[in-house]
Formats: sequence, C-alpha cells, structure tokens
Amino acid sequence: MHKTHFFYVLLVMVAICFPPAAFAEQTVLPTTYTATAPFQKPVSSTKTVVFSQQTTYVGDRVTQRVGMELGLHTVIKQAGQIANDSKTAMRSRQEREIEVLEVTNGQARRARVSYPLAREMSPENPKPEIEVSQEVEGKSYLITRSGTQLLITDSSGAIPTRKEFEIVLSSMENFGKANPLAEFLLSQEIQIGDTLKVPTEIAANMMGFDKMGEVEKFELRLEELREVDGRQCALFYATIATVGSTQAPLRIVATGSVAIEIATGRTIEATLKGPVTMKSIENGVFYNTSGDLLMAVQSYYRTK
Repeated sequence: MHKTHFFYVLLVMVAICFPPAAFAEQTVLPTTYTATAPFQKPVSSTKTVVFSQQTTYVGDRVTQRVGMELGLHTVIKQAGQIANDSKTAMRSRQEREIEVLEVTNGQARRARVSYPLAREMSPENPKPEIEVSQEVEGKSYLITRSGTQLLITDSSGAIPTRKEFEIVLSSMENFGKANPLAEFLLSQEIQIGDTLKVPTEIAANMMGFDKMGEVEKFELRLEELREVDGRQCALFYATIATVGSTQAPLRIVATGSVAIEIATGRTIEATLKGPVTMKSIENGVFYNTSGDLLMAVQSYYRTK
C-alpha cells in the first residue's frame, strides 16, 4: 500500500470513528490544545451511569478539531538486499464548523460545513517537511444526506472540485446517519471499573475497516466521571486493535482516553496513540513498514 494512501485510510478512520453528530495532544494540534487541570473537575462517581440522546434541531452547531500525526520507517528488500530504508513523517490538522440546516425524523439531513483550518504535511507535497493548506481551507460547503449518498456542493450550490469533494466526503461521511456507538451506549448501565466490549461489527462499520479488514478488539473501560468543558462526561480508557486484509495488511493497536457526554452520548474529546505495522510482498519485493500513530479530536457543541 502506498504511504500516502496508508495515511489517508487513517484519516478516514478518525472521521468515521468520532463523527461530528457525535483528539488533542500538543504536538499534533498546538493551536487547539487545552490544559486539562483548570477546566476539568471530577463529579460524583458512586452512581450507575445511564446514557441518553439529544434530539437534533435546526440551528445546532458543532466545532470539531481533529489532528493526526504518523511517523513511518519503511524497509524494502529485493533479492535478499535492502533496496530502500527511509523514514517519513506525516501530519494532518483540521478544524470544521457544522451548522444544521434541516432535520428529518430526528436526524440532521442538511448542513453547512466550513473549514477555518485544513493543513497537511505529506510526502506528496512539493516540500514534504512543510505543512500546506488543503483545498477546502477557508471555504464552506452545503451537504445533504440522501439515502446512502452524501450530496456536496460549494456555498453557492456549484459542484466543487474533485479534491475538495474527496476531503469533505472523508470528513463528513457519517453525517445524517445514526451514531452506532451512542446507540450501543444507550443499552448499557455501567459503573466505575466496568469494561464494555463494543461489538466488532459496530466497531468495524464505525472505523471503515469493514472494507479493509477486521477489528479484533474495541473495549471501553470506565475510569471516572468528570466535567469536561461544563458537560458531565464518562471518561473511558479505550483499546482498539485491528488487523488488515490481504490487500491492506495494516495492523493498529491504539489506546487512550475518550470522554463521552452522559446526557447526549456524544464524544467530546479523545486521544488515541499506539504502534502501526504493515508487511507485504509484491512481485518478490518485501515491504516492512512500522511507526507510531497519534490521533486527537475535540468537539464543542452549541445547541438551540
């Protein structure tokens, strides 16, 4: 698998796993980092936690900041000799603002999405070590859920460029759909120390690995109840392990914290990190890639 496509797959995974209907470490998202101590305080941890959902209304808004950093070391061998030994650093930062314009049967159907920030550092850039603006930065788009399709136009109703379309689609793929993790949590009653084993079919669909491979494990252990940005949240320790397909032999083992608002089931913030590996053989050439992945998301909701 090409390195850039490998990185793109991980970006899609983050967008799907933590949708806006629903992470931030300083090295990944320096402009959005928030120190936790002054703004987060523990709340009572003696009760059973029962999650709820909140109806979506026209005018609801969310600002979501997403970041990813990936360092890769690739060794290519041919005829028993090392043909290439290289290191690559990739980074992506995105801030998007979503305003709901239309609601059908309790689900957002139409929205305006804007991208105040969209930057990427990639081997395909003219200067791979420099972070550059993506085509959507500073622009707004109109998106509409129509069955399984997501219709996308620019702010004037015209068809955007193919690159813009792909970026918007990858970041908003789950818009207008039910949040499977939130629906799963609705059926749970948990206490501090309990571990939820998220069904693999839910995890696979959420993360986009139903097309790439299998999710071996997705567990959420409730660590504490904590107020985050004025919202009462359940703070989970998450473990996600995946194994790729023959075409995409990607393996990820990521752990970290996930804060989910109790009253809505929305993911407020999350940070996941861990090793990634990929080994493959193509026409007698051996590819061995390993690295470290960091993903972070923060969401700020303003409801009617």
